[in-house]
Amino acid sequence: MPYFSKMNSGKTVLTIGILAHVDAGKTSITERFLYQSGATKSLGSVDKGSAITDGLTMEKSRGISIKASAVTCSWGNHLIQLIDTPGHIDFSAEVDRSLSILDGVILVVSAKEGIQAHTLNLWERLMERKLPVLIFFNKIDRAGVDAEQVFLDFEKDLGAKLFALNYPDLSDPENPKLLSFTDSTNEVDSTILDHSMENLADCDEAFLADYLDGNTADLKQILAKAIQYLKTGSFYAALFGSAKLGLGIEALLNRITSLIPPAKTYDSTAAAKVFKVRLHEKKGRLAYLKSYGSVLKSKDLIYSQALEKDIKINQLFKPELGNLTQVAELHPGEIGIATTSDPILAGDVLGREDLTDPYAKISEAVLGVQVVATEEKDYQKLGEALAILNVEDPTLDFRWFKEEKEFHLKILGPIQTEVLKDSLLQRWNIATTFLPPKVIYKETPATTAEGYVRYWMPKPCWAIMTFLIEPAPLGSGVSFTSKVRTSDISNKYLNEVKRAIPWSLKQGIHGYEVTDLSISLLEGSEHTVHSNPGDFLLATPMGILRGLKNAGSDLLEPMYAFEIKANQQFLGAVASDLNQMQAQLDSPVFDHDFFTLKGRVSVAAAMNYAIKFNGTTSGLGRLKLRLDGYQKTTTTEDKIRSYKGVSPLDESQWILHRRGAFKAEER
Repeated sequence: MPYFSKMNSGKTVLTIGILAHVDAGKTSITERFLYQSGATKSLGSVDKGSAITDGLTMEKSRGISIKASAVTCSWGNHLIQLIDTPGHIDFSAEVDRSLSILDGVILVVSAKEGIQAHTLNLWERLMERKLPVLIFFNKIDRAGVDAEQVFLDFEKDLGAKLFALNYPDLSDPENPKLLSFTDSTNEVDSTILDHSMENLADCDEAFLADYLDGNTADLKQILAKAIQYLKTGSFYAALFGSAKLGLGIEALLNRITSLIPPAKTYDSTAAAKVFKVRLHEKKGRLAYLKSYGSVLKSKDLIYSQALEKDIKINQLFKPELGNLTQVAELHPGEIGIATTSDPILAGDVLGREDLTDPYAKISEAVLGVQVVATEEKDYQKLGEALAILNVEDPTLDFRWFKEEKEFHLKILGPIQTEVLKDSLLQRWNIATTFLPPKVIYKETPATTAEGYVRYWMPKPCWAIMTFLIEPAPLGSGVSFTSKVRTSDISNKYLNEVKRAIPWSLKQGIHGYEVTDLSISLLEGSEHTVHSNPGDFLLATPMGILRGLKNAGSDLLEPMYAFEIKANQQFLGAVASDLNQMQAQLDSPVFDHDFFTLKGRVSVAAAMNYAIKFNGTTSGLGRLKLRLDGYQKTTTTEDKIRSYKGVSPLDESQWILHRRGAFKAEER
């Protein structure tokens, strides 16, 4: 039977993520929480490099969060597990992994900069997951803050209804103050509070009558009614404050514990989700996980869904203010760190429960880079270091092509390459060069064709098959059907064919992953004496690549959907830039002095556009880019990549390679 989450101490456990566009003040808020709750005796500072959640040397020197970090504080009868996430979109994979374990979110918006591009990305994902959200408008102490405008912009740009639980008194810019909702009698006609009560009136017919009649004097009763609707998600709680000055922090902590409910139930059997993996110099592989089931103990065996086997938890720790404290067990809802000798990765689910995460990612890697060691003697060392980084962030999709002596990674953007370069130098003392990023295309069949493979020499072996390769609609992925009788190829061999298809399509005839195709096994045969499962595993890529070569291959290029908001004075220059990039433009929408422009543009054309856009708009515009599928593009020599490793089209070499005579591209 499932049960509710209570620790041994009786405290209710909440896992809260702090999300924002870069530099909105997430980490400063986390440090304030720790200090305000008594978890720390001194206030950590991002500017001084003393923030507890910025534990990496690079985070301290750059003043930004690169990795998601977990810290814990107590507030009243709650244990709050805070996940401080990176704000730069280049590190959004860290945010994606963190979102999967959260009970609720604090979305931080800089009251000075207002709604920024990444705020929109985050909001889309939060709405998709239906997570409880508190909005904190930070930095009200900054000069030039227009609190009413940022409140209205949030509602308009994100299509959200807000209810302000406090009011920012900025009449004296040198001494900003906050009024709780119930103490804001003199401000009920302000835009912020009037809009809040209008949103309540839209939900509650009884209050609607009072609102229209101007009966809004009883703020305590209005707040009590609003909280009922905040708990149901009819609209969202907004608070103003300043992490720098400590304004609004206590109110925010109070609202976390009163408005964000704990997870409804946990499973009666052991279950956990891994959201982060780090390789520790002494402790080895550290798996950061959240328990979703019964008490999890060190030395327990638990099933890994990714590895499809039981793994042993050697030790358990809890993250305590940047350090690891060893514990004997983890209770439901608690975050901990397990050491294990098994190669589990972030995203793995432990136990038999369905804790998979089907939601869309904030951003996906569509750029590839090649990494080169500055000194040739560091070649092997660099490969091993990149393999470790890939364990910590599997989205890098690290490939080590030994025959070509090349290292390739997938990245989200240029800031990520700078951080990777710093990491290699600081952790392993390896100086590197990252070659200019290139767009990662995909391939799809140009026409329909067959691919025939006959693998019957040298004995003992036998696998004969004919595949039909057909193009499929864009975005449809890969489908496979077998039209062969089981008397010709038995199910145990057909299973090997199915298993081989995904890695058969990793590289097509132009060097890219193949997608949007239908594969049919038309005919084939096995041998009662000479066939074994490995024969069909080996032969499948030969047949599929042969069919793809016969069909010809079109390139698919990744596309961005963009949304631009800026002052009308920049419309001409922005439109000119987009036309030069051959972007598909919708008609602009005008609102007072601003325009909003949406459209679609290729990733290749827009790879460096963010820098140019900031220059064009003097840093005052907003550009949001999100991956929006693929479309066919012309195939030119500069886009084509050579096949890395041994190609299945080179059949004799491929057979020798797969049979172990030599290994080329495998790590």
